Amino acid sequence: PGRFRMGRVSWALFDMVHTSPVLGRGFTSADDKPGAAAVAIIGYRVWETRYGSAKDVIGRVVRLNGQPVTIVGVMPDGFKFPSGQDLWTPLVPTENLNKRSNRPLQLFGVLRPGVTQVQAGADLALIAKRLAGAFADTNKDIGATVMTFHEAFNGGNIRTMFWLMMGAVGFVLLIACGNVANMMLSRALARKREISVRTAMGASRWQIIRQLLIESVMLSVLGGVLGLGLSLTGVHYFDLATVEPRPYWIQFKMDWVVFGYFAAISVLSGLMFGLVPALRASRVDLNIELKEGTRTAGNVRGGWLSGALVVLQFSLTVVLLSGAGLMVRSFFGAQSLNDFVPAEQVFTARLSLPEGKGEPYADRAARMRFYDDLRPRLAALPGVTHAAVSSNLPGLGSGDRRIEIEGKPTDAAAKALRAEIVVHSPGFQELTGLAIQGGRGFDEHDGDPGREAAIATRTFAARHWPNQSVVGKRFRFIDDEKPGPWIAVVGVTGDIVQRAQSPDGGLPLVFIPHRQEGWGGMSLLLRTRSNPASLSRPLQSLVQQIDQDLPVFDVSTLPDALGKQRWMLAVFGALFFSFACIGLLIASVGIYAVVAQATARRTREIGIRMALGATAQNILGIMLARGAWQLGLGLAIGLAGALAATRLMKGFLIGVSPQDPVVFVGVSALLVGIGLLACWLPARRAAGLHPVQALREE
Repeated sequence: PGRFRMGRVSWALFDMVHTSPVLGRGFTSADDKPGAAAVAIIGYRVWETRYGSAKDVIGRVVRLNGQPVTIVGVMPDGFKFPSGQDLWTPLVPTENLNKRSNRPLQLFGVLRPGVTQVQAGADLALIAKRLAGAFADTNKDIGATVMTFHEAFNGGNIRTMFWLMMGAVGFVLLIACGNVANMMLSRALARKREISVRTAMGASRWQIIRQLLIESVMLSVLGGVLGLGLSLTGVHYFDLATVEPRPYWIQFKMDWVVFGYFAAISVLSGLMFGLVPALRASRVDLNIELKEGTRTAGNVRGGWLSGALVVLQFSLTVVLLSGAGLMVRSFFGAQSLNDFVPAEQVFTARLSLPEGKGEPYADRAARMRFYDDLRPRLAALPGVTHAAVSSNLPGLGSGDRRIEIEGKPTDAAAKALRAEIVVHSPGFQELTGLAIQGGRGFDEHDGDPGREAAIATRTFAARHWPNQSVVGKRFRFIDDEKPGPWIAVVGVTGDIVQRAQSPDGGLPLVFIPHRQEGWGGMSLLLRTRSNPASLSRPLQSLVQQIDQDLPVFDVSTLPDALGKQRWMLAVFGALFFSFACIGLLIASVGIYAVVAQATARRTREIGIRMALGATAQNILGIMLARGAWQLGLGLAIGLAGALAATRLMKGFLIGVSPQDPVVFVGVSALLVGIGLLACWLPARRAAGLHPVQALREE
């Protein structure tokens, strides 16, 4: 048996998206009528992997969720509309679907030519208003939201993250362009005499500007060509890193659109950041510039622009480094979460017992019999030291319920009390290393009628019964305003983080025995002395022995399962860190080059100062002063920008605040240290000049 993602769709869906099966036929209007023969269309990958691309798959009868269906078509390779579906069946009306209070469906449509998204939203809002008037009991306050396909399936955190990465790329580009512009400005000022000679020989200002712009664009294009080659490798590895979680319709690849983007960015960057230095350098006064020796007189024209570019570079670098620092700190924080769990020894898989009407596990007793039979067999597998079932893996989510504390007033605040819950069997604490700190763990009878029990975490206990003995205290769940039976706390454990990226840090957590809830969908956890991955086949064989129709899915080690949930932090954190390092390197080289150029232009001035009695320390201070104030101003502006920008990262960070002082202090210290070093190197060289040598400079 296998588990696949199925979509129940209206018969005209494939026609609407202009996609026909590559084999067989699509759905017809007769397929979604009550009483119609059950049919299915499978995806290309299912056809390839499960049926070996056999042509005679059309007309084959297979069991889908225990019911016979006939395969009538195969969709094209890569088609998984709308969100990663592997197969599709007609949306046949049922009694449950026809209930107005039941809303499990999504509506897809194509706008008519000339109709805007806003107009479509207004039409649906009017329909919703009419339904609310006609069916007040079920449709009151029910509206409709019109979104594009990408907004619906590719919005939220992933959209924000890509905008953040686009911003990071833009910052690196601006830092690089500012660096090149600064160097070209310094170089252009050093070429004043050459440009003056060209002007004196009849060159027009436009010809001078054109020459300098051609040089700028050539530098930019050469850099773009090198970047294009590097990006071929970068995009390939980024594509590999995001295969598992990304939407199926997103493909990261190099094509002519990307090449055109590269070309446009390269040429425009060369023009934009080469124009100001060219304009500045082409404005010459022949009477001054052609005089003997004036070029060494410490000319500071253009200094304000050069300083502004340095400030810009360091401001953007502060923002990049702050974002990268938060991502890196968050990544390492995520690795250290729940470090008491022996993740490297834990193997996991998931089961979902079919609980629909007429299914073999429709009643709670049947589900309990299955898991009661399974658990001792799991524990008996070779190499397994502990076995348990749980609703959620350690560190990977939890349920959420309203609760009422016995003896507490039921005011508005009390009615709003909520708690995270994890449902598990006996043995979960021993398997995960979550020590019982008071009372006891669950036994085989906890959860039976009249023996409702719970294990509180330390935070849950402190929140609701501060400075009290918790064992024996009671609470109950309130579902749909109906309170359940009182639940007695039988034990207390340490804390475990189940919702690492919860914006409020997560709710207090409480553990509930599996027998008390009777859920069919559960995770299997096996702790072993040997390689956990070696348990894959024995586990699946064991489940098949109990129920040959039951698929085992999400089979992996616990570290792999955690990695799939935190892939975004690892991939984008690495990219952010790379961009920040590149930006820091470029900005450091930039300020070094600017200070070195300024020092070279002031060589004669330095000689005069030293001849008049200035010490090496005096010269060093003069040379460092300009770079230091540029660093300070850039740092101040950058920190202000970083404090605003990092707020956007709140939804991605684990165990770290967007305004984490450690990151901001560390970034500031790093930048000041590297920036001052970049200023000090040319300043030290200037301070070491001999006065006679300096005065001979032309």
